Amino acid sequence: KETHNVWTLEMLPSEGESISDYLPGQFHFLKLYRKNSAKTEEHPFTISSSPTNKDILTSTIKESGDYTSTIGLTQPGDIAAIQGPFGRFSYSLYPDEKDLVFISGGVGITPFISMLRHMKDNKADINVRMLCFNKSEKDIAFKDELAQIASYGNPNLNVTHILSAPDTDWQDEKGYPDKEMLARLLGSGINSKVYYLCGPPVMMKIVIKALKDLGV
Repeated sequence: KETHNVWTLEMLPSEGESISDYLPGQFHFLKLYRKNSAKTEEHPFTISSSPTNKDILTSTIKESGDYTSTIGLTQPGDIAAIQGPFGRFSYSLYPDEKDLVFISGGVGITPFISMLRHMKDNKADINVRMLCFNKSEKDIAFKDELAQIASYGNPNLNVTHILSAPDTDWQDEKGYPDKEMLARLLGSGINSKVYYLCGPPVMMKIVIKALKDLGV
């Protein structure tokens, strides 16, 4: 359990099998066969582990619908059928880009944690400015791990957590990703950076408009 409503599933290859190669930030289709008779449906989920870990494959999933509300019922020994990987949402496809901005909303952090783990494992010489938007502090996934990655130096990671409905003792950033906030948090050189966005559709729309208004 990563937060009050977000879970990470850890999957091991069957005997005699191995984990297929994938890029950090990609997704796969996952179908669970669970002993407790919880629902069996196929859904796409981001891979949250790093490809450098050849022993385990993970997806981090939020309880947000009829099916995902049962994720916490998954038990050790249950079977997962996986198709993939898919997608091109990966910094590794663009090796010349060294100044990145990651903007996540809620569980949209999952492709970013995969990419950051991969960067850390490879001691990547990359600058990453990361803005993590959540409703409250209890909704922040991987907060401690992000701080640990930032302390290593490679990648050169700078993280800001922004809450829309913080508790009264929250001392850091508050609000929504409008043009003024992004301009202030991203500072100079906005047009020289490369942007990766993942989050709820409404948030993505707001961020894209704000970035375009700033000349990105």
